[in-house]
Amino acid sequence: MPTMQHELFANPNARSRRAYPFVIVLQADAADGERRLVAPLALHAGPLARASSRALPVIDHDDRRYAVALPLIGTLPQHQLRQAVGSAAAYRDDITRALD
Repeated sequence: MPTMQHELFANPNARSRRAYPFVIVLQADAADGERRLVAPLALHAGPLARASSRALPVIDHDDRRYAVALPLIGTLPQHQLRQAVGSAAAYRDDITRALD
């Protein structure tokens, strides 16, 4: 199943899921290949909430605030991204500015 840019998925990595419960697809919809460029989301709380950085754009999902951990960008096989749980398309400009 194709993924869309800025869709949110449950983190498929059980070891890091507690710290990063979700990942966001950063790759453009038109990109081919089996792997997708993703960044983890961390709860925007504690020290992370006090750290102001363009590399950590903040988004809201399911009544919680998350930081997109762009310094931790990586790739995942598309088949590991099962069912989308939301979208961060409304934050597209903030994410794009942080990537630039």
